[in-house]
Amino acid sequence: MDRYRASNLRSATRVSPGRRSIHRLHVSVTPNVLRPTDTLAVVGDIHGESRRLRRALDRLANTTLSIVFVGDYVNRGPDSRGVLDQLFLAKRRLGERVTLLRGNHDQALIDFLDGGDPQVLVAHGGVPTARSYLDRRRGGFDEFRDSVPQEHLALLNSTEDSFETDSVLVSHAGFNPSDPSSRSAADMRGAGFRAMFDHVGTWPSPLTVCGHFIQRDQRPFLSDRLICLDTGCGSVDDGPLTALYLPSRDIETF
Repeated sequence: MDRYRASNLRSATRVSPGRRSIHRLHVSVTPNVLRPTDTLAVVGDIHGESRRLRRALDRLANTTLSIVFVGDYVNRGPDSRGVLDQLFLAKRRLGERVTLLRGNHDQALIDFLDGGDPQVLVAHGGVPTARSYLDRRRGGFDEFRDSVPQEHLALLNSTEDSFETDSVLVSHAGFNPSDPSSRSAADMRGAGFRAMFDHVGTWPSPLTVCGHFIQRDQRPFLSDRLICLDTGCGSVDDGPLTALYLPSRDIETF
């Protein structure tokens, strides 16, 4: 596991193609010790990587931290079933300490299980998800639907659009720069707004934390007002699962 501390604000910049440079926090390696002042852990996109989730839960479950998952538990990666198994058990064991937000990939699976077009799920990387449920058994999408346990469907349906305190807004896709006050499902977990990364107007919260936008360098995007935790877990080779600790803004990868 790697651990970083976000420090030295505006010490580095990140430039994306077609986008003006925006300031980023510098990250430096720190000892693998949780700060006693931290009260919240926010965990990024998982995408079927059950082994990385297991390492994160082994780390977090025995702390007193509240844990918020930003969503996109399924699709792309090899073991979406194992991910939902672990989250179901974590929620049952830890109760209100765990908040599960909904991502667009989770919504795609919910829609499919509710009778939706399987090709929409396929377009979201759902074939590995189906395989994780069918195991080595042969079957199609109907067999896949029938193999999903009711507790998994109930868990997915219980996921929330956002988590918010006086100091932070957490949602899968961030916020709508044209309407920062919106907490609609479409804005919290829809296609997302890349303009958010260049936003200079009113912010919805002192800090916004999201996933959804893959950081191809496998490092979280860190700025004074916005942190993106999608570091490619399940989406790119060896992409880590990333957790943010608040209020310290320390980062740990699994």
